[in-house]
Amino acid sequence: MQEPYSTVIGALRESVDGHSLTSYVKDGQNVVVITDDYTRPTPTGRICTAIMDELNSLGIDDTHITILAAGGLHRPMTKEELRQKFGDKLIARANIVCHDAWDDTQLEYLGTTSRGTPVWVNKVASGADLRVAVGMIAVHFVSGYASGPKTILPGASGYRTIFHNHGVVAASSSAKIGVTRGNPCWEDMVEATSLLGPTLAVDVVLNTKNELVAAFHGKPVAAQEAGLNLYHSIYAFDLKDRADIVVASANPMYSYLDQCLKTMIHSSMLVKDQGMRIVASPCKELLGPPFLRELYYASLSKRWPSPEEYAQMMQSGGIKDAADAVGILKFLQTNNSGLTLVCDPSVEQDLENLGFSHMPTVQDALNEATARLGHNSKVLVMPFGAITHPIPS
Repeated sequence: MQEPYSTVIGALRESVDGHSLTSYVKDGQNVVVITDDYTRPTPTGRICTAIMDELNSLGIDDTHITILAAGGLHRPMTKEELRQKFGDKLIARANIVCHDAWDDTQLEYLGTTSRGTPVWVNKVASGADLRVAVGMIAVHFVSGYASGPKTILPGASGYRTIFHNHGVVAASSSAKIGVTRGNPCWEDMVEATSLLGPTLAVDVVLNTKNELVAAFHGKPVAAQEAGLNLYHSIYAFDLKDRADIVVASANPMYSYLDQCLKTMIHSSMLVKDQGMRIVASPCKELLGPPFLRELYYASLSKRWPSPEEYAQMMQSGGIKDAADAVGILKFLQTNNSGLTLVCDPSVEQDLENLGFSHMPTVQDALNEATARLGHNSKVLVMPFGAITHPIPS
């Protein structure tokens, strides 16, 4: 574990690619620090404090700095979540704005990428002289990894941009976990980010206690790529023989069911065909925002379609939320093993309506799985299922 403040200051003063704050900052400029939101455990308050102090030392006072809490299609953060994320001292010091991807008045159109993505970005981000994107490096099942350009798209982008990038573009079989170069979703994010003016990043790696291990500063792609080896050393898992049963926690992303798709997909890569996955998550926000509830009921409540049927539904326009629908598509494509969810009782009726098998406890689910597959079954436990990088043989 490293002390976050001094670690970030060190990274800001020694970038990974020669592109640093000192290379771009000029007196009187407006700077926006773009961060992830309540769904990520990034110690954003301490990181942003270090960035603001460093900007102060370079001649940018606090009145010229804005923090944009950018969660893509996630709902805006509550006051209490802002306090937990940034801390009272930073809230009193900084101008913090919550991005809303659905609010057209917040957005500016910058053009269209070569893959047809219309790039709508929050005006606070597009209007600044310099952007600093802050995120935690973690594996992602369509964009390869989080952080880097992903902090801009989907983070600070509008819903039309996210629908096309995370929907139409990410439906490609080449958009997958742990791949950047050659991944059309990731490459589209990079291109969209290039439509902005000067943009830097501070990307961090956390350990399993959500403590900061290292920070990397530079342009978004360089900062992200610089941290991958360290991230892999903590979270990559090369399994020679798949397990009969995988027990996985959705930690640290477990607010609602859609976030659990990451763990469902990751665990499917480590379990034998016809094996069993047990995914535990509180899902205290149930299915999530209303548009996600609508998506899940439109997609799964009648019966689970085959991946081919669901892809056709998406292509025909039968599914409105193409961005989140891709997660369901990728989930259906990995459905070669059984799945049991262990969630807060408040979500059980929704699980039944959507056809998900569920149990009240992990032990109950494990008892059922071993009774079905045999008491000598090989069991793999994933305590950090949402951010573990499975590398199946």
